[in-house]
Amino acid sequence: MGNARIMLVASALISNAICCWGQAVAREYLASDSHAPELNAKETTSASPLQIIPIVVNATIEVNGQQNDNKIKGVAPLHASREDILSSAGTYGDFSRYLQLFPGVAFNNDESDDLIVRGGNPIENLYLVDGIEVPNINHLSTEGTTGGLVSMIDTGSIQGVDLRTGGYDSSYPERLSSVVSIQTKQIDGRKRREQGEVGTVGAGGLVEFPLSGQGGVLASAHRSLLNLFTNDIGLNGVPIFENALGNATMNPSARDKITLLSLSGDDSIAIQPCAKDIRETNTINTQYSGWRTTNGMRWQHLFSPSAFGIMTLSDSEQHQHINQQDQFLGAVSEKWSTCDLPASAFTPITVYQELTNDGVTNLRYDYFSQLGTRINLKMGGAGSLKRFNYKIAQPTGAQSPLSLNPARSDATSFAPRLSSGETGFYVEGSFQFTKQFSASLGGRIQTFAIDGSSSVTPRAALNYRMSEHTGLYAAFGDYAQLAPAAYLFAFPQNRHLLPIRARHYIAGVNLWDSHAIKTKIEAYKKEYWDYPVSTEYPSLSLADMVDNLGEQFIWLPLTSSGLGRSEGVELSAESSIPSHLHTQANVAYARSEFAGLDGIFRPGNLDYPFVGNLMMTYMSGKRYEASARYEYASGRPYTPFLLAASIAQNRPIYDTSRINAVRGPVYSRLDFQVDRIFNLGDRKLAIYGGLQNAFNRENLLAYEWLPRCTTSGRCMQGYDNVPVSPIYQIPLFPNIGVRYWF
Repeated sequence: MGNARIMLVASALISNAICCWGQAVAREYLASDSHAPELNAKETTSASPLQIIPIVVNATIEVNGQQNDNKIKGVAPLHASREDILSSAGTYGDFSRYLQLFPGVAFNNDESDDLIVRGGNPIENLYLVDGIEVPNINHLSTEGTTGGLVSMIDTGSIQGVDLRTGGYDSSYPERLSSVVSIQTKQIDGRKRREQGEVGTVGAGGLVEFPLSGQGGVLASAHRSLLNLFTNDIGLNGVPIFENALGNATMNPSARDKITLLSLSGDDSIAIQPCAKDIRETNTINTQYSGWRTTNGMRWQHLFSPSAFGIMTLSDSEQHQHINQQDQFLGAVSEKWSTCDLPASAFTPITVYQELTNDGVTNLRYDYFSQLGTRINLKMGGAGSLKRFNYKIAQPTGAQSPLSLNPARSDATSFAPRLSSGETGFYVEGSFQFTKQFSASLGGRIQTFAIDGSSSVTPRAALNYRMSEHTGLYAAFGDYAQLAPAAYLFAFPQNRHLLPIRARHYIAGVNLWDSHAIKTKIEAYKKEYWDYPVSTEYPSLSLADMVDNLGEQFIWLPLTSSGLGRSEGVELSAESSIPSHLHTQANVAYARSEFAGLDGIFRPGNLDYPFVGNLMMTYMSGKRYEASARYEYASGRPYTPFLLAASIAQNRPIYDTSRINAVRGPVYSRLDFQVDRIFNLGDRKLAIYGGLQNAFNRENLLAYEWLPRCTTSGRCMQGYDNVPVSPIYQIPLFPNIGVRYWF
């Protein structure tokens, strides 16, 4: 239901990912994967293309693997470096917004850094920081989601980000759509380094210093500043947030490496729609505050030249406190004259309260071994203890925009307090049959918390190298993920929801792969089953809901009878010719459809048939850098109103027989940014400035009901007696700042 603006909290998933194929498996596994021990990789001239040779130097583990220019490439991750993100237009330096540029990835709206990967809900994405799972990596994110306003990680503190959009192997915890693996900055050299930044999204800094050749320490912190200049950024409020990240690496012996990670953030926002504005679409006051933290340790031990293990221990905690009041249920004094109403003038009625605490402690072990020169094997197991302490109350329910009945419905209150365990085990093997052909095969057995369900999910992949720069690949995988705990607790029948299942089919061709030019075409198909759907509204699936902070929450009774399908083809290219101009472009055609209890497939709320992206970065020596980014997407689907009934009851009522049957106008946006760098001895100063939506284009977000417009004859005449108004995304907006290294 494209614009129903109902807050449904979706699934808390668990899935796996892909390491690599053939002779590239060992090297990529060690270099940048979620399980990578982040050991220093160097090139050797070993006779075996798969051999891993450890060399002990200054008590630091270095795992070396031969660089093979003819290596077979399969479903490889999409990579973004710190430099790519910081200099890119249209991202505010947020890595999640940069990932929206990649093929197969779309966005929810301009105000969110959600990742929509191949038609999947943002809750279907797994986030890892230095191999440690982070349940929620974003600020201002509601219960059971993974998206938000901005990331908790400053881009200056990361080395790079890998995004796997499908076909990932069984070593990753279960997720249905993607794996986002973030590597923090590697500490090199012997000199302490510091960096400070002040920009549109806030101020922060980082410090890094080595530990006498035995590792290093990195610390960063950031705070928003917008609340110092305005009380509304278009959300009827302004977000306030701060975050901190700490990372330390140590080498206690020649065979051991220990990594410590701490990531924390807190945020708040008070949303108060102007009760005086007859063109205001929202009548819900929202007070939100939350914090989240993840702390973990990884111990990497080298057993032999061809085997190592990694033990990971982590704990994550999330807390959210939300109150909502409906202005239309309250009493308004005649004395007020501004939109900032004092408590004595306005007494809205509470319609929703939430105080939730989620905790999870994870312990996992991964083992990697090379058997001869043609076989790589990895296996592992994990256990987690999940803790839930909820107090959620919606005693009066809500007027459902899906129903003609004006009575408030789906009233619920639930306060579970319990702990539940989960386990997962996997094995994955990669086989190099010939110089041209390799394959991998694996699977995972997973048990899920709360309901005691389980799944067995196989994975397989094939790769064939046709020439030095071209190749074919294919992958298959089943994945499973349980719905979010809050939804399981909302109604007794929801406790019987099964894990959501998805099956990936992927086939691709590396048309050309070299240092200067990379071009490929990839096709995919995703099939969903056991998808949560409404038992009250047969046409409604969880995929038809939107997640907009500030609108009233609604919890619905659900059943696992839904189906879904997402399929498409993507063409992407990168070029560094000439060397000072980097160009990245991609186009994708795809369809994403889901069926409710009635079995009829309809476009999902995140269905974008055509998406195109172009990014160009120009580097002029060491002083100037300019970036331009253009995005184009098909219009977003939405559900039209039942106008006669909506006007009669003065509230939005959607035509559930036409869910997502209408599509809005296309989305088109141009951003640019220019950086000027000053070298001040051994220090450096960068001043940057740019514009988002440089042409100030009106990109449609939704059509919204105007509940107060009906009280004004002039307002009704202005809307042709139909109180419905288009709501647009962010207009032209500056992004300026200063970054200083010292």
